[in-house]
Amino acid sequence: MLPRLLVLDDQFGRNLPEGPNPDRENLCAHFLWEDVTGDASARTSQQKVLQPTAEAVFCRAQSPACSDSGDTVENDLEMALEAVRKGWPEAGLKRRGRPPKTPPPRWSMVLIDLCFYTGRVTEESHRRTPGMPEGRPGDDDPRSYFGLTLLDAIHREFPELPIFILSSKPRGEVSLEFSRRGALGFIDRSALDGPELLEQALWNHGLLADPTGEVVGQSLPILLAQREARRASKHGQNILIRGERGTGKELIARYVHRGAKPVEGRQVRAFVPVNSPALTPRVFASELYGIEPKTATGVDGKIGLIEMANGGDVFLDEIADMAPEVQASLLRVIQEQQITRVGARKPKEVDVRFIAATNAEIVDEEHELRPDLLDRLSNGGTIWLPPLRDRLTDIPLLVEKFVRQAESRRSGILARNVTSEALDKLQSYDWPGNIRELQTAIFDAVNRHPDVEHLVPDHLRLGTAGKAAPRRGRPPNSERLGRLAQADNWSRTLDGLLQRMDETTFNAQEVGQWAGRLDDVRNQQQQLIGRMIQAALDATKRRTPENPSGFLQIHPALKLLTGNPKLTATKAADALKRLLGPNSGSLQGDLKEAYEIAIRLRPKGIKTEQET
Repeated sequence: MLPRLLVLDDQFGRNLPEGPNPDRENLCAHFLWEDVTGDASARTSQQKVLQPTAEAVFCRAQSPACSDSGDTVENDLEMALEAVRKGWPEAGLKRRGRPPKTPPPRWSMVLIDLCFYTGRVTEESHRRTPGMPEGRPGDDDPRSYFGLTLLDAIHREFPELPIFILSSKPRGEVSLEFSRRGALGFIDRSALDGPELLEQALWNHGLLADPTGEVVGQSLPILLAQREARRASKHGQNILIRGERGTGKELIARYVHRGAKPVEGRQVRAFVPVNSPALTPRVFASELYGIEPKTATGVDGKIGLIEMANGGDVFLDEIADMAPEVQASLLRVIQEQQITRVGARKPKEVDVRFIAATNAEIVDEEHELRPDLLDRLSNGGTIWLPPLRDRLTDIPLLVEKFVRQAESRRSGILARNVTSEALDKLQSYDWPGNIRELQTAIFDAVNRHPDVEHLVPDHLRLGTAGKAAPRRGRPPNSERLGRLAQADNWSRTLDGLLQRMDETTFNAQEVGQWAGRLDDVRNQQQQLIGRMIQAALDATKRRTPENPSGFLQIHPALKLLTGNPKLTATKAADALKRLLGPNSGSLQGDLKEAYEIAIRLRPKGIKTEQET
């Protein structure tokens, strides 16, 4: 998607009904713009830019926009403001009170000329430059440039809109004034390096969508967050990402990583995600820093996650849940840019950037992040991600992406259109779980209705997507357990969970509370086991510089789960088949891959319930 520019300029914005505007064509050729104004000058132009860098819409900001000999040209502030409003969806939201179904293309940046010539179009001025007036005293006076008046008015009504001055007038005459009035910079229109300067201005200040499509959205809040991410990607310092759960913090971290450019010869090579809560005091050193070869008998050595990311980025997810011992150790690594493998005597230099993320308050009753660690993790800035309720205009784009993803994961499923009534329902919901909750709701709707060509409101289960429907007027057991967990914190440890399960009884006199619920209990048990196996698979992955996400190892994972160091590989495969077999049809990701590995290793081993 190309950036979209609004150019306010008397010379290039004038419309010539008898043919193209040659001045506009020359400007577009210089900057490699595609003219999408839609006026007569644009329609009659034969110019084709093969690889445009941006789309440009031109506005004269003067009346009449199309002038001939004998006409009088006057500056028109309202014309300019109306042109800006057409590319600013929030302007329509203020007027209508609700987001538009299909927002207009948003301006990435506005470019304003300084000097606008007014007065009568004489035969002489028309012959020199068709449609241009002779000009009046004061038009060319830096103290009364109409471009500065435009800048004042636009910045006042659209404070978030990035504005640059694009002019051939001397910069020094207005450098203080355009800065005071809200412009972000000045580009000399005639400079040979003008295109490069504009490209850099767009990168630093423009409102640009992610060209890869990984980060979806055209709303102002997400574009502002992406702008901060692009700025942060350049300096190579540590970055903190804040936002509610499900807002896409890892996506933004990867966006920062993709946008990073070499800093003093530093080449970005790897992006290594780290699950901070999983770094327990017992295992964090070997996971983060690695193990020196021959530290103990039979130990071949291990590359740590930080060393894998050398020259690149380490993504510390949910940093507020990191154990205090890990925080203290990591603080020294960030300060010294050195790691010491377990069993090693000498430290090793590393060159990494840390991108940390959290959905929690930095300091509260449950989380306490060291202030000195926080300072170092955010020395390159903090990126705040907006909740989905603040970017409702992005929901149609997100829904389209998730619907196609859900369809692609099931063979034989019908493609579907999303009805406007379904979008109305989605845009009227509050989305406490943000984008992740929206994705869950869409996948749930598509999976439950594979044989329809339209997604309608009745297909959507908001707030309960993927959960079993309540029976006999009581909430599902998982919901009641969740409330109990919040009440007394018993589920914060596995021992507490096992104790609570041991204390749970079923009274024969209260048959209405448990009758027909066997499947619910069994499903919850299987989900708990699946999450436990997933954690073991994550903890025992074999990671290499070529594959920092790691290779699955089911034998070490089952040894870790059972606590049995003598467990054989065949028995591990049989155990995994037995544990995952009941839900084999719904497994995804690592669990699915691990189950398939076990089947390959033991095709005739212990049978699952589905196989018997």
